[in-house]
Amino acid sequence: MKQMKFLLVALMAVVMSVSVTSCMNGENNPIYTGLAVAECVGTYPATFAVSNNQKLVVKDATLLDLKYGTTYMFYYQFDTAEQSPDAPSITVTLYGGSTPTNIDAEYREGPEVASENNKANTALYSLGTSFFPSSALLSNNKLFVPFGYWVKIEEDATKQKEELNKHSFVLTYDFSNVVSGAKELVLTLNHIVNDAEGEEITRNKWTEGYKVYDLTQAIVAFEEKSHAKPVTIVIKVKVNPTIDGSLTGATDDKDDVKYTVE
Repeated sequence: MKQMKFLLVALMAVVMSVSVTSCMNGENNPIYTGLAVAECVGTYPATFAVSNNQKLVVKDATLLDLKYGTTYMFYYQFDTAEQSPDAPSITVTLYGGSTPTNIDAEYREGPEVASENNKANTALYSLGTSFFPSSALLSNNKLFVPFGYWVKIEEDATKQKEELNKHSFVLTYDFSNVVSGAKELVLTLNHIVNDAEGEEITRNKWTEGYKVYDLTQAIVAFEEKSHAKPVTIVIKVKVNPTIDGSLTGATDDKDDVKYTVE
């Protein structure tokens, strides 16, 4: 398969313990192709832990800038005639030009207390994507959130990167009205686009995005108010599947994720 072009790499994600089977290569082909969302637990060789505690070992000497504890997304392959899909550790190769992509939320993206400064100014295209229709709780209080959003397509790779960097996805909470015994931890995902003053941009293509948020501090803050651990985590968003994703005419959507104590 040819190397993915920049735009495809930039706009597509790559990785959770969900697999895309080898049907693309024929039913009798033993090559297993997977899409993983996994935490880096070793850097030489590159080793990733998926949500079922299985480890994927990537023997690729070019993976020199991985960060321990960071969540990555990537496509991978291995031969089921040589290794069992249920083995606790599997040696894999990266598939189709894929490289592990860091999907951890940036520090400025929360979770943090809601305010006017981190309120959404743009709606999402969708909550959930074609690969991942809903959010999921990973290990170590990490929340995986898939979503679609509107972008402008640029011909130049540098300009495309600048466009993507204008988009932030800030997870916020407001526990001021949480009462003792509350079981529902409510979060809001805010899509914020930072265009220059007076800049008018038409965003008429939508793409898929993925973020992983560390909920540890948010859960501590919730427990201080509720005196109990949450049972359900609710992620609320504004969505508008029309060009530009205006908040005008946007509707409410949400994901409910069961919280389990490790």
